Amino acid sequence: MAGQADEDDSKRFASRRVANELRAAIEAGSYPVGAALPPYRQLAAEHGVAVNTAMAAVRLLADEGLVTSRPNAGNYVRDRTNQADPELELRALRTELGELRGQVRQAGGQLDAIDARLSELAETVARLEDQARRNGR
Repeated sequence: MAGQADEDDSKRFASRRVANELRAAIEAGSYPVGAALPPYRQLAAEHGVAVNTAMAAVRLLADEGLVTSRPNAGNYVRDRTNQADPELELRALRTELGELRGQVRQAGGQLDAIDARLSELAETVARLEDQARRNGR
């Protein structure tokens, strides 16, 4: 069950990473206002993720109001110069907050695993040192 949670977290983190990379490209002008984003398959290939992960990344940007989706026509960069929708910003912040909480949980699990491995290694080192002392080395 923990494995499924880790897998879900890594997928969320991948979609957040792709969304962050797309956001940076939009802000840098690579995708100006009105420009179409690449199709999901192309985004997936460019970012080394699954198509569903690319779709989730674009959904995150849509939730933030950065892009808009047109049915059967793709996703386009929105003009946000006069946009001030606190509800969209709140939704994006809640999403990011949930993902950061997941990252903290995942890091905690990793720290526990690292600590357990360190303990195992310390016991092994102590045992081998004791054996070496007994053998006169």
